[in-house]
Amino acid sequence: MKIISYFVLAVLLAAMLGTALQSAANLWAITQLAGSVSLADQWRTFLFDLRHFMPLLALIFLPILILSVLSTKLICRFLPLQPLAAMFGVTALATWLALNLINYLAPMPTLIALNRSNSGTLLLLCCTAFAAVFFQWMTAKRSTR
Repeated sequence: MKIISYFVLAVLLAAMLGTALQSAANLWAITQLAGSVSLADQWRTFLFDLRHFMPLLALIFLPILILSVLSTKLICRFLPLQPLAAMFGVTALATWLALNLINYLAPMPTLIALNRSNSGTLLLLCCTAFAAVFFQWMTAKRSTR
């Protein structure tokens, strides 16, 4: 039960961080087009995105993290890799593949605006990769010595 709780927390962490970055990117784009946005409107936008976009992003990140965790466990069983680094790399790669698939199925990166630029894509990769590392670190067996 503890492992499932850590996994759900990791998915929520990735989705929340991704949503915050998505909101910031959208607000930055709006300010480039229309000028400044009040702090109250920024907060309203962020809270709106948390309620409406974060669940969708969590649904996108959920299978990515499931497959990444299982793949990394399997890879580390046969190769002498450091688990945290392997988890980060595998999850970043899986996220990149999933984002490319989403962009292929959608006419342009409209679902996840942050994915329109390389730097935004890199930030999304880091969201899931850091969440996977969090999960790996929280569930790792540590010596008590």
